[in-house]
Amino acid sequence: MATISEYPGGHIQHVSLLQTYYHRHTAESPLKDQSKEIMDNFKKVIFLLLSQLPLLRGRIPLFFPCDNNENGTEIYCTRRQLDDIPFFTSMNATFLDLSHTKIREVGPQKFSGIPNLTTLKMTWNCDPRSSENTNNPPCGVRIDKDAFRSLHNLTYLYLAGNSLTTLPWLPESIKVLDLESNCIFNIIIPFGTPHLEQLLLTMNCYYENPCYQPFYIHEDVYKELSHLKNLTLGYNNMTSIPPGLPASLIALDLQENTITEIPEGAFAHFPNLEKLNLEWNCQRCDHAARICIPCPNNASLQLHPNSFYAKNSSISYLSLRGNSLNNIPEGIFLPLTNLKRLDLSDNYLAHTIRNGTFFTDLKQLTWISLIYNYQPLKIFPDLILSPHLGNVSNLKTLLLSGNFFNTVSDQSLVVLSRLKQLKKLEMRMNFISNFNMNTLGMLPSLSRLDLSQNILSYHNVSSRYSLEQGSQDSNVFKDYSDSPMLPVSAYMYKTENETCRTPNNIVFEMWYFNQKFCRNNLTIDLSQNNVIFLHKDVFDGMENVVCLNLSYNYASQALRGRLFSRLKSLVYLDMSYNRIDLYYREAFTELNKTLKVLDLSHNEYHFRMKGMGHRLEFGGLTNLDVLNLANNGIGTRITPRLSSNSVKYMYFSGNHLDIMWGKEGQTYIQFFQDLKKLIYLDISQNMLRSFEQRQLCNLPVSIQAISISNNYLSTFPWLNLTCLGNLSHLNLSGNQLSSLPNSVTEFPPDFSVLDLSNNQISNLSDNFFSQAKALQCLYLNDNFLKVLNLQSIPFQLKNGTSVQLLTLHNNPFSCECYNSELEEFLRTSNTRIPYLTTAVQCGFPESLQGQSVLTVDQRSCQEIYGGLAFLLSTLFTCAFIALPLLRHLYGWDVWYCLQILWAGCKGYLHPSASCSPKQYDAFVVFDTNNQAVRDWVYNELVIRLESSGYRRFSLCLEERDWIPGLSCIENLHNAVHSSEKTVFVLSNGTRNGVGEATVNGVIQQTFFMVQQRLLDEKVDVAVLILLDKMFPKLKYLQLRTRLCKKSVMSWPRNPQAQPLFWNQIRTALSSDNLQLYDTNISESFI
Repeated sequence: MATISEYPGGHIQHVSLLQTYYHRHTAESPLKDQSKEIMDNFKKVIFLLLSQLPLLRGRIPLFFPCDNNENGTEIYCTRRQLDDIPFFTSMNATFLDLSHTKIREVGPQKFSGIPNLTTLKMTWNCDPRSSENTNNPPCGVRIDKDAFRSLHNLTYLYLAGNSLTTLPWLPESIKVLDLESNCIFNIIIPFGTPHLEQLLLTMNCYYENPCYQPFYIHEDVYKELSHLKNLTLGYNNMTSIPPGLPASLIALDLQENTITEIPEGAFAHFPNLEKLNLEWNCQRCDHAARICIPCPNNASLQLHPNSFYAKNSSISYLSLRGNSLNNIPEGIFLPLTNLKRLDLSDNYLAHTIRNGTFFTDLKQLTWISLIYNYQPLKIFPDLILSPHLGNVSNLKTLLLSGNFFNTVSDQSLVVLSRLKQLKKLEMRMNFISNFNMNTLGMLPSLSRLDLSQNILSYHNVSSRYSLEQGSQDSNVFKDYSDSPMLPVSAYMYKTENETCRTPNNIVFEMWYFNQKFCRNNLTIDLSQNNVIFLHKDVFDGMENVVCLNLSYNYASQALRGRLFSRLKSLVYLDMSYNRIDLYYREAFTELNKTLKVLDLSHNEYHFRMKGMGHRLEFGGLTNLDVLNLANNGIGTRITPRLSSNSVKYMYFSGNHLDIMWGKEGQTYIQFFQDLKKLIYLDISQNMLRSFEQRQLCNLPVSIQAISISNNYLSTFPWLNLTCLGNLSHLNLSGNQLSSLPNSVTEFPPDFSVLDLSNNQISNLSDNFFSQAKALQCLYLNDNFLKVLNLQSIPFQLKNGTSVQLLTLHNNPFSCECYNSELEEFLRTSNTRIPYLTTAVQCGFPESLQGQSVLTVDQRSCQEIYGGLAFLLSTLFTCAFIALPLLRHLYGWDVWYCLQILWAGCKGYLHPSASCSPKQYDAFVVFDTNNQAVRDWVYNELVIRLESSGYRRFSLCLEERDWIPGLSCIENLHNAVHSSEKTVFVLSNGTRNGVGEATVNGVIQQTFFMVQQRLLDEKVDVAVLILLDKMFPKLKYLQLRTRLCKKSVMSWPRNPQAQPLFWNQIRTALSSDNLQLYDTNISESFI
């Protein structure tokens, strides 16, 4: 029977033929033998054709309906509408993700085809919280107890969010076991996983996933886990620290339980414990954002001076957040000599912060959170910090948000000045009304000061100054019927799977520049305060500030210059969401030496006033790289041209280029042309309904990327694209393009990314992309494409690699026969196509709507294959009926005629007439069941003839050179006819049941074939080697010895005679037997 070996992806990689060994021990009639051989060959051909049918369905994707990585080791089935696990067959697969599906049951043999799996993720298929929140009927995933029996290499098992109530048998090799958000709350029997290092049991018994009984784990379970390092038991209604925890723990999470006390020495036996999370056990509920469960009588978590005592404590992170603590016991942190991060937020420690002494014990601390420790219904006039805080000499981050005070006292500043390594100071949401920036000099190492969400106003400014800076008039708004604008985006938001992997990315969003310039430099955040008017004094003490955030202050004034003159080092200025009036050309000129990023987005207030003019002049900012004017509603009465020799990134989305570039005039047609170094321009969301050649060719020639997305374009000047010779990225997504030109379009030489997604394109012309030689990424998703002609796809995307990207999802493709090229392309192309198995679906015909294009069998097309299939099936049926009848009536006659015809075509030629060389010098046939003969052949004959001597022979051996999968008779025929000689190694050692000598069937069949060659071809190829001294007196041997004595040899018992024996064999193999015949006899016979 045939053996089918399946490799990665379940596709058939190798099919071996029927392995049938035909042994003939008795002579049979030629007719019976030949007819049987013909029928056997016919069966083998039919079986081969049937076995190859799966190959017609293609090989990509390997694990349909799931995706896989490039080498087939990782399988991704996440977010598929699967209600059962597909049976995969792969020896290479090591990762399988079955998360977010509809699988409810896992059978015992589902993973038997992927035995080398090391990581299995089957999470969030049945979230137990969903039934509580949506009143849906409860669901649950049932895993058979033997489901993982075949996964002996499984190391990482993630089963979170499946509503499991019991666990199956688990392999001993597991190191990570994730059981979060299930219904497992009573564990008595050990897991049987002695190598387990991480056990995640969070959210198995709490208010959103109630279990109505105490969460319990027997101590015997922990005894087995001697290598456990990470244990999470949060959200489980535990009332105390569980006993018997392994001493090997490095991280322990007990958050949001109902633990009321931490007894003395609770963690004394965990020398390796580094991270301890005890937050939200006695919750503070006066500003809770969700269900809050306080301790009885609103008591705080009870701590003792030795609660965290350990002889050599390794704890480096400790969270006591949200435990209603009113004070810290004396000396409680003294044993924690390695503590570096401490979270004390959301407690009642307002007075402890002012006078607590526990800070003295935190010598190694680098990070501390004291946020939201305010005293209810009280705002302190000053922030007073305990003088002991200054002893935390290694502190780098101090979080003091939500403590409610109006100003920072001088005493506290002195304390902070002692923190020589302090880099981040956060004081958000504290009702701070006054902060002296001159005190920043006391904090030389500070790199970030966050004062956002306070009530800073700097209102001590004369009324003359206020009126001089600007005015407001609520009645002068221009009546724009603007649609809501989306957030500023440098490019379409793409998932990781849709990201174009071009080598030089030049498209960035604003946050990128914030990270680039501000991460390690002095940054002050004053956003969301009450800074309505700015003046020089506001920036006293900010001489070294590199990044300044003044957004969301609704500052309303016209800037005349000199305002920011004290900011000598300012690089990044964020003034978004204000009411800045850009009327004077001197605005921001005082920052010309340092400023690189200026964000003026969402300052639309003055731009919408009727009849008010604005100057957009930034040429004086000679170092400015990034200018953001997005979402300002800019449309009229502005500077005709933007001018800058430095700006590289220009964000102008959410404005009114539809008005500026309207048909009324040419005033603003060259608006961007003087931005000489511009490489990226974002003009998305500008309500553009047309974009013509005059607008395209008046853009700066230096542009490398442009985004015109989310407008209303129905046409685009494709034939003029070469006006921008450096263009490499073009984003036209979210428009109303319905077609592309049918003519050949010239693209810039480095044009690599084109985004046409979310348009109305229904077809692609054959010639449009023919000159797009450098195109690497083409986005065509979310269009109206029905037919995809392969001629219309750029050549480099047809046979690309994972670097190239082509998006086709969410198009109503036609799955009828005339679009069969699409399926062929999807199956054979190596180009990266996101959502290939999930969102590339049929839209037509209606019967196939919603099905994946890859599931459609194009052979079912009745228009093409119907008549042909009927004709072939009819002929096949008639043949099956006629052949047996003809064989019964005329079988022998047909066979005899065929033999006569074959003999006539083949002819009988003398051996000398054949010039075709043989593959082997000799075919050695012997009894493979006789161990003594086997040893002599492999250890003597093969070594002497193939590996030594002046001439080395090529031997054919049954067990070494026969082709696996061919029948014995075929291999035997090939061996005899592919060899110059046939060597028979004979022995007298094989006996039957009555003691008579027997000859192996293969040897007999070989002898018949050699004799047939003598009759048909007149070639004598037989060479006999007798290993036994006494051998039966066979007539053939006697005749052979008389006729050709040199072709019959006996193995000498005298070692001195063996060299002569080997010389005789070499002579016999090198000579023609006919030349060695005894002349006295050969004349009578040959």
